[in-house]
Amino acid sequence: MNESATYHLGCPVWHCRDWAGSVFDETLDSSQLLRQYSKILNTVEANSIFYAIPPLSTIERWMAESEDGFRFCPKFPKAISHERRLIDAETETDAFIKILDSLAHGDRLGPSFLQLPPSFNANSYSRLKVFLEQLPKDFEYAVEARHVSWYDNSENEKRLDGLLSGLGMDKVIFDSRPLFATESPDDYERSAQSRKPQTPVRKSALGSHPFLRFVGQNDISANAQWIKEWVPIINKWILEKKQPYIFAHCPNEANAPYFARQIHQQLRKLNPTLPEFPAFASDYNKGGQEQAQLDLF
Repeated sequence: MNESATYHLGCPVWHCRDWAGSVFDETLDSSQLLRQYSKILNTVEANSIFYAIPPLSTIERWMAESEDGFRFCPKFPKAISHERRLIDAETETDAFIKILDSLAHGDRLGPSFLQLPPSFNANSYSRLKVFLEQLPKDFEYAVEARHVSWYDNSENEKRLDGLLSGLGMDKVIFDSRPLFATESPDDYERSAQSRKPQTPVRKSALGSHPFLRFVGQNDISANAQWIKEWVPIINKWILEKKQPYIFAHCPNEANAPYFARQIHQQLRKLNPTLPEFPAFASDYNKGGQEQAQLDLF
């Protein structure tokens, strides 16, 4: 994937226990997982930073263990967004900016994204505006607004979109429609349905790095309808010389790389100039059986 700089595709995490023997060779040790992931996919959300800011030595190790062209998209720590709710968070923000600076110097930084708490509504616009305007202009950012008040097709939404556009920031598109399409017997999916929001979906890009977090079902074939809906939009962004960041989520992370692969394969049918998707360990181990199954829409 790294040979193509036209768009970035990844998962929320770069390792999952169930990827051993399926996505990754089962003989890989922990020090090889990021390297292998970055040979297959060219970005990751780096959600772990949301929970705790790692030492810079950890960031340096991540950069050393990832392929050229790979991009980390760090999530603002919850201490900033959810605990302090963007107020008096200078210490935490400074520490986070140091992470971004380190990744940027190592040519491994993509857009970082600020996920607002579910209860952070449009009445807090001024607080958000002050916080965003104080961020360093050296980096790319995206904002994920979760409260329905930000999606009123009226003044609140226009005000947010205008703020982000004026600052050169993107608005995170969070599409969980596939997840909520059916009443699932799957424990993973029922758990995800209880936690994930159903944010109204907007398909326009405000900035130069459209940022889509796409939550599918564990049955990859069940996501076909929404993949087909998104593929022309993603390709349009690519043709417009934007650099989209697409993140494939599944309730059971074991399936996320397969979801990402299906997105890319359908996109490549529309845009054959994109590179072929790298093989998973299962393609070698089982003669491509999973590949054939995933191609059955």
